[in-house]
Amino acid sequence: MKRIHFLLILFFLLQAHKQSEAQVTTDAFLPVIVVNNDSFPCAYLADVVIVSKRSFANAADQTRFNNLKYNVRLVYPYAKNAGKIFKEVQQELSITDSRHDRKKFLKQKEDELDKQFEEPLKNLTTTQGHLLIKLIARETGQSTYELIKEFKNPLSAFFWNNAGKLWDYDLKETYDPQEDKDIEMIVRSIENSY
Repeated sequence: MKRIHFLLILFFLLQAHKQSEAQVTTDAFLPVIVVNNDSFPCAYLADVVIVSKRSFANAADQTRFNNLKYNVRLVYPYAKNAGKIFKEVQQELSITDSRHDRKKFLKQKEDELDKQFEEPLKNLTTTQGHLLIKLIARETGQSTYELIKEFKNPLSAFFWNNAGKLWDYDLKETYDPQEDKDIEMIVRSIENSY
């Protein structure tokens, strides 16, 4: 009887040893931290943003926030696309040497963007237009005025800024995450949901 117990214990110890060896081989695929001769596998996880449920002073504040959220969700894809196009244009212009080729490329890109975005952007409300200007500044790091000045010319930037003032747009408006806390919070929630 003692031999059977001894053999069973020996069998379980061998199985446990084989399992621990198997774990060591899987640890080779993960980074390992060694603490006091013990090795612990490490895995890095993506950041998780936790936001508490927002409370509002009254129903009007909640309605304003919900409208802002709706409008930001509507125009954010356009701003994101503008940031992507801005980077592509900058990259292309950095490798283009001749002024003629640069102007030709910018004119071609402008015509392409007019066809793609003119109709949907015409249907935006004034509030959505304000948000789009802010979000483009957020995505590109430059105001819309600076972008027009850089890619068109200073006279066009001046003209469009003054034309925009008829609808209370300020193309020189920049984005400040501290000042625009609600917009920043909504944008971050959109980015984390993708």
